[in-house]
Amino acid sequence: MNNRLKETFDKVYAEEELKEQTKEFIANKTKNYTNSNNKSSYKKIIPAVACFLFLLLGFSGYRLYFTQTSVISIDINPSFELNLNRFNRVISINHYNDDGLKVTNDLDIQFMDYKNALNVILKAESIASYLNQDEMLSISVAGRNEQESKEILDNIETCIPKHQNHCCDMGNYDDVSEAHAAGLSVGKYRAFLELQKVKPDITVDDVKGLTMRQIRDLIGDSGCKIHSGNENNGHGNGHGKGHGHGVWKEND
Repeated sequence: MNNRLKETFDKVYAEEELKEQTKEFIANKTKNYTNSNNKSSYKKIIPAVACFLFLLLGFSGYRLYFTQTSVISIDINPSFELNLNRFNRVISINHYNDDGLKVTNDLDIQFMDYKNALNVILKAESIASYLNQDEMLSISVAGRNEQESKEILDNIETCIPKHQNHCCDMGNYDDVSEAHAAGLSVGKYRAFLELQKVKPDITVDDVKGLTMRQIRDLIGDSGCKIHSGNENNGHGNGHGKGHGHGVWKEND
């Protein structure tokens, strides 16, 4: 599906050189619109103008669709991220450990709506096996638009079975670049920052091999705070550098 979509957009990709050539062609044919009475010439350049607009819109549509606006970080021991576009579709997936790679290789979720993608992920046998071992599912949302991030987080809460141990939170979009520079998903990076407050000597390399359950156990009482998904202040101050604005669900 990815290849089919890319091929479709590639067919309407307008390179700068092509656009410039088209502009020159139109200018030459219209003599920069100095001869307004030449109806015959005007009719001849209509297809060229239509072609140019089609190419330009196709290129813009391609960029619009594949521009990332939000990230959903999913961490248990597998650690990976869903990159969403402005239409809430999964446009790419990044993994941050071998288990994350194995899980994502088995899932066909690209171009799905994130809610459908999350349902597929939660039903995956590999994910279920971790949760059945009392591991913790951590989901973090970071987006360019705070209101949209809150809506995504609320929707995610409704997707997760109540019996599963999980922690959801919302972060600042700046966390994404910082996390990636450290070689971590944004969810694990935020958990690392919380742990660092408790254990200042802890390093990124120390947490890379830890599960989210192990990290939360080390954090102790400083762990994931309450977020019901329905309360007005449930998201805390997810924007900025506050960390851990989620709900800790311990076998409801």
